[in-house]
Amino acid sequence: MDLNSGRTSGILQIIWGNRYFIAPFLILFTVIMVLLGVQGNDRLFLDVNGLHSKIADIFFVNLTNMGNGFMAFLLVLMLLWVSYRESLTFLAVTLLLTVFEYVLKKILFPEFIRPVLYFGQSSLHLISGYNPPLLHTFPSGHSITAFSACLFLSFLISKKLWKVFLFFVALIIGYSRIYISAHFPFDVLMGSLLAVVVTTLVYYLSRQINNDWIDKKITIRIKSRPHNN
Repeated sequence: MDLNSGRTSGILQIIWGNRYFIAPFLILFTVIMVLLGVQGNDRLFLDVNGLHSKIADIFFVNLTNMGNGFMAFLLVLMLLWVSYRESLTFLAVTLLLTVFEYVLKKILFPEFIRPVLYFGQSSLHLISGYNPPLLHTFPSGHSITAFSACLFLSFLISKKLWKVFLFFVALIIGYSRIYISAHFPFDVLMGSLLAVVVTTLVYYLSRQINNDWIDKKITIRIKSRPHNN
């Protein structure tokens, strides 16, 4: 993968340069909003949750863990080998999104319950060995992490196919939250939108910082021993 080390100042230029991630997201966002308007959040959840298989159960219950907070901070550490700028930028993205998620879940919408508590266990497809949470459903934190991390990597990678691939990785992780009965479609959709907006804005602001140190990175130097003749 080729990392794009050049700094881009214009936010529209950033969006255009990552259209292979952002355009599919906007199309999907529009389609799901239409489906939510036609079917409603409850019906759409049941339609998605009702499509399942034993192989998919194993796949999605393990894949969904890629959206937890640990993965975000692991990426922060890995980005130190790209540059301090990128590591600190994604750290800022992660911390800001964590605050937004907490405010939305615990302060503004604490009464929003998860599908298992809303429908009852008998109405849902539940995976053996996995107990979905019951409270604080809006927005989906795993979807926030998945879309922020994948979009941020898309900003750094120049290859178009990798940008499309990263979008589908984020999409599948978001889908997994509905599949395993952890979230409603609206939770995932709004979590992904929040992630895309915040990640784009913070990335844009980070390009405005001019500092020689911040563009340095961690390097590992191996000292060679002198040969004895």
